[in-house]
Amino acid sequence: MLKFALYVSNHGFGHATRICALAEELIHYGVFCHIITTKPAFLFQDLNPHYFVLHNRAIDVGVKHSENLTVDIKRTINSLLELLSKRNEIMEREIEFLRREKIDCIIADIPFLVSDFAAYCHIPVFAVTNFEWHFIYSSLLVEEENTEKENGIVTNYNNLELSEGAASSGYTNFSTPEVANSLKPVLNLIWSLYQRFDGCFRLPFSTDESMSAFKDYISCGLLSRKKDKYKDIRLQYNLPKETPILLVMFGGEGTMELNYEALCSAYQGIVISTQAGIKAKNHIQVSMDDDFPDFISNADIILCKPGYSTLAEAVQAGKFIIYCPRLNYPEEKALIAGLKNYANCLQIDTLQLSAGQWKAIFEDIKPRKIRTKTYKNCNTEVAGLVLKKYTQLQNRRLLSVFDLGSNNLNYVLFDLEKRQIVHQTQLTTALGIAFKHNKISEKRLTSVKQIISKLLQLDSYLESEKVLLATGVMRFALNANLLTDWITDKYNIKCRIISSQEEIRYAYFSARQYKSGEEATLAIDIGGFSTEFINLDKEKKQQGNSLPFGLLTLLNDFNGDSETADNFIRQKLNDLPYKGSYRLVGIGLTYTYLAGVIFRCSYNEREKMEGKAITKKQLQELSHSLEVRDEQRYLPFLLEESYLPILKLSIAFNISLLDRFETSEIIVCNSGIAVGYAYWYSSKQRSKAQK
Repeated sequence: MLKFALYVSNHGFGHATRICALAEELIHYGVFCHIITTKPAFLFQDLNPHYFVLHNRAIDVGVKHSENLTVDIKRTINSLLELLSKRNEIMEREIEFLRREKIDCIIADIPFLVSDFAAYCHIPVFAVTNFEWHFIYSSLLVEEENTEKENGIVTNYNNLELSEGAASSGYTNFSTPEVANSLKPVLNLIWSLYQRFDGCFRLPFSTDESMSAFKDYISCGLLSRKKDKYKDIRLQYNLPKETPILLVMFGGEGTMELNYEALCSAYQGIVISTQAGIKAKNHIQVSMDDDFPDFISNADIILCKPGYSTLAEAVQAGKFIIYCPRLNYPEEKALIAGLKNYANCLQIDTLQLSAGQWKAIFEDIKPRKIRTKTYKNCNTEVAGLVLKKYTQLQNRRLLSVFDLGSNNLNYVLFDLEKRQIVHQTQLTTALGIAFKHNKISEKRLTSVKQIISKLLQLDSYLESEKVLLATGVMRFALNANLLTDWITDKYNIKCRIISSQEEIRYAYFSARQYKSGEEATLAIDIGGFSTEFINLDKEKKQQGNSLPFGLLTLLNDFNGDSETADNFIRQKLNDLPYKGSYRLVGIGLTYTYLAGVIFRCSYNEREKMEGKAITKKQLQELSHSLEVRDEQRYLPFLLEESYLPILKLSIAFNISLLDRFETSEIIVCNSGIAVGYAYWYSSKQRSKAQK
């Protein structure tokens, strides 16, 4: 499993929300995401908890605001200098973290210090952003000969004093006010750190000037939070369908003094904001940790500052936007330019806000023509390009293998030159659940397409050879081609429905490291619709047997009657042509999952299960716990509670296996058919090259 560290700027909420959107896509691909930020946890509440962890640490300072969203330049400088005074401390901490967690790649939005420890750990680092901090600080921290304010931007810092932390740190470049006053070393350092990034993904609402510190970049589409289904806010608050909604949102940075009473009086509809103490009858107060994409989706007008996150989500939703620019903030130019090109909007100033001229403002909206051109959400595109760039830097010849079974889609990205697994993950498809009259139901086929499409789409960005192996229910389904043809046509993946003997061949290659010259060894692969037995001692012939039932067929045929199912399993096992005692190796997801529950290890830590031994006593204890409804001990490791019936069958099946083959334990091998095929294919390619 690939592990990415996503470092988020300590400025506002916008950086956090778009990193959240990117993380969601990477998680679809099976990447485990470590998100490093001081922003509140509620911003990430929709991410799959099995695939990410939040670390509360600050890596940059952004800019500091005073009232009415004005940049406090002196406080910004002091915070920046204090951060840099702790540079060595931060570097030591993050290097230890990256090594401990075995991070494969760093994504930054857009702390500049990350290139320091990325280079030290030899980890690629990419920026995802619409601006960089060198541009912001160099625009704000301009030295002039006087103290004039030009267009709201303070331009003289001759009398600047360091904060106590920065002044006492002893850091060479910033230990004296004399050096700090020029701030040129600071800007040069930030520039040089950005220059060391391995790549940059440039988002909309940017300019060449705002991205100038990066050596090169790849232009991307809009990255923002997006939901498959939004709540009906009018229904939630019992509002008539025709009631217009004005949503007021000024982000997570700074404050805005606003006459809400005048605003509510002038607006002929409902006003929604986080402001407390508003007595107007048409005002609804919501919390900052509410799900704002729902409110944006339902609103007719958005009143906001022009921050990236708000604009991106409002623009993609096609909403009318009233915005009030922040004073002296350099990013505004690019944001407003993009907004005017792609949205129906109206600019107002702080004087209009403070004067409460809302009636005139709302009247100015009416005659405006709604634009049809807009930015589309491109979250999958951005994630795909990130993965593509990452794999290109590794300079690998890659093979993508998909194993589509009766219950899961297993995916392996394999390095053919080094013969190493780069990444693997799985999706639960439950393809075999609705199997009747030798056909998969149309409803199930549609559902499976939706489940696997994100993974297939993200893999399509990679420069890899691609193959899909269909097993289990796909061997028996008369309409299996409806799925395989769709995959081939849409994603250009070669699809093969393989025989049980082919499955045995690839299973052998996945488990052969466990063969023993001293003991007879069988590898066992329990699927949804079939179970394979692979004799690891028969290297050349790769002999084995297949039984035409698995966990899903047992579940369907015996309807939860474990005793009858157990008798059936034992009878079929006795019919196998194996005599005496065997050393057992369990391969694939069934055993990874079972071991994870027994040893209380989450799926993303499945590498820890490799080589573990599952004993009969452990299986019996787990079975007893489930029978007495003590499954709460195990639920955190089940992924889904609906897995319980299959888990119980898996326990019974494996106890029967231990009895049949006169042994006390089953060794866990995480590798399945997809991994086995990759090793088999690479061996075949190597043999061809040698000839």
